[in-house]
Amino acid sequence: MTTSDTDFDVAITGLGPTGAVLAALLADMGCRVLVLDREADIYDLPRAVHFDDEIMRVLQWIGAADRFKDKLIVNKGMRFVDKNNTVLLDWPRPQEVTSNGWFASYRFHQPDLERVLRDSLRERDGATILLSHQLDALQDMGDKVLLRYVDRLSGTVHHATAQFAVGCDGANSTVRRIMGSQMNSLGFKQRWLVVDVMLNHEMPQLGDFTLQYCDADTPATYCRNVGLRRRWEFALPDDQTDQQASEISNVWQRLSRWLEPEDAQIERRAIYTFRSEVAGVWVKGRLMIAGDAAHLTPPFMGQGLCAGIRDAANLAWKLARCCRDESEIPLLKTYETERKPNAAEYIGTAVRLGELINRMGNSDKAEKPQQMQDLQNVIGPGIGRASDPARGKTFSQPVLKNGRKLDDEIGHELALITVDPVEPGEFPLDVRVIDARVEPPLADLLGAIGATSVLLRPDKRIFAVANSPDQIKVMLVEAAEQFRNVN
Repeated sequence: MTTSDTDFDVAITGLGPTGAVLAALLADMGCRVLVLDREADIYDLPRAVHFDDEIMRVLQWIGAADRFKDKLIVNKGMRFVDKNNTVLLDWPRPQEVTSNGWFASYRFHQPDLERVLRDSLRERDGATILLSHQLDALQDMGDKVLLRYVDRLSGTVHHATAQFAVGCDGANSTVRRIMGSQMNSLGFKQRWLVVDVMLNHEMPQLGDFTLQYCDADTPATYCRNVGLRRRWEFALPDDQTDQQASEISNVWQRLSRWLEPEDAQIERRAIYTFRSEVAGVWVKGRLMIAGDAAHLTPPFMGQGLCAGIRDAANLAWKLARCCRDESEIPLLKTYETERKPNAAEYIGTAVRLGELINRMGNSDKAEKPQQMQDLQNVIGPGIGRASDPARGKTFSQPVLKNGRKLDDEIGHELALITVDPVEPGEFPLDVRVIDARVEPPLADLLGAIGATSVLLRPDKRIFAVANSPDQIKVMLVEAAEQFRNVN
């Protein structure tokens, strides 16, 4: 089908960070996007507070990184301490720019991020945003999807068609329910009280590190957030009700170890059940889910929002190719096969950290790891040459001779970075060629992976590498075939 057969190319339900990033990427790739959100405005209180360099790199792709960077602080890291404040485990975060071209870890205020994303999205002609509109029905017709949605202010019912629909509509996803996909538990489920405060004055004694208080009786977390914002999280005992835990007197009693009421104002107190869950099905025909609709993680690694934006980065270019008739629908299944194992691995690590916080510091027999190591962001099987050890790895982002970062030079295209002489007119698919012979940092990166050429997907992951002009042609033929017919 062609793009003229439907009102929109992609309909997205949910305008949180995942939905907004996905919509912006799709609009930049030439897609007509409809975004529905049931709320009239941004939820103006803290929620997610951390993301990493990979996410900042994705924000760079849509022009949001520079607009947002003044509202961030670089995260110092995390320390695990016992009830006596003795450091059991130290996990400092690098304070220099990483291979992704940004700092390793950031703290932010989610309403600030959402405002930047929405303002940026409104500037894109290809995006239609409907706030206070709720998805009521969704049907996959085989060649398109039919949507029925309701204006919550007037009660008016509207209809639209799209080539594809994506649910970025949270843990209670309507799209996931329509798909018939169930959430599968990975074993962790625990109630926590989350308290966000605004300090009335500077309190440097609280420190800049995230602190995990490892105490089986009262596990807790402290987060240094932007400006005067601070967060504490407390695991709740089974015999305390949500109402009791959230009573203001009980909240201040919990905070009394660090604060008195004259020191701060409580912005928000909420009871969460931290869960570890992954949806069984992420793609069904022309319907997909992303973000919290597809996975839920405990917050101990600060990777909840990161996982959703990784979903958007993986899915957007594949959807765009399908909308432009450059690829067939089976390509979209690789979104699930690549992202699902990755999300599960991050969730599993967060679960292990949560278990560590619950037990460490209370028993001489408790396992105390000597150091924390970053997870390698490895995707599951999908697009790329399976036998290539570099397949699926994220390619570094150096600064080029013209002063631009690599991703700004490539944009959303397929890219061939090479020191071999090539003739692009002979290629079986459109690809941006970057001559690494005149860019020493790129030549060095190729040398580090033992190749003279690398083919990058639009999400800046490696499809495969080559070591001669003939191998380049074989690699590009293989890519063209995979994009059209993925097993």
